[in-house]
Amino acid sequence: MESRKRSLIICTCVCMAALLQIIIESQNVTAIDVPASTMNNSNYGIQLESNVTNSNSNEVIYRNPQHGISMLFPSNWTFSTSGLPQYTQVAAFYAPLQNLSDLIPARFTITVMSYQQNVSLKEFTNMTLSSLNETNQVKILSSNPTTLAGRPGYQVVFSTLPSMGSPVSFKIMHSWTVINNKIYVFEYGVESSKFNTYLPTVKQILDSLKIEAP
Repeated sequence: MESRKRSLIICTCVCMAALLQIIIESQNVTAIDVPASTMNNSNYGIQLESNVTNSNSNEVIYRNPQHGISMLFPSNWTFSTSGLPQYTQVAAFYAPLQNLSDLIPARFTITVMSYQQNVSLKEFTNMTLSSLNETNQVKILSSNPTTLAGRPGYQVVFSTLPSMGSPVSFKIMHSWTVINNKIYVFEYGVESSKFNTYLPTVKQILDSLKIEAP
């Protein structure tokens, strides 16, 4: 039990560090990222396909058979598996830049953490909130239970405080659920002033989430 708790604490701290690292590294999004609408199965395995079920050409279906994840994304968002700061992050999607005032794109990342033993939602939630409260770099704006893929989950929204390293304030929505020995984390992050602009789209993405435990 103590060993598992230590592992969770370490992983939670790494997660929090990754959140802050993303803010800095998102300014250097690189190379092989391409629009989701141009992807095909031969490039990335069976991960992206047109949403023919709903006859909606403006959406693509992201599937990850390894982790049992599927969800809908706008077809004009950019899909990437490169440049992710942590090995537990499996994919990222970026919204298109609207104009010259957009310095950094809105970002949605998918993270899956696996453990040898089952993990409880309450335990991971308590450790994550504790880690956020202990840092002097963020301000928690909301913290509430939620439902993800029909399962109990948790969602916290917080803003980063401007600093010398990152003078721009960011707003981040961190949502997670736990299934057996896996923690599924979905993060939406963007400049604070543009958070509400992309929020309806992100809510639709999360509403489309399906998880089938492998």
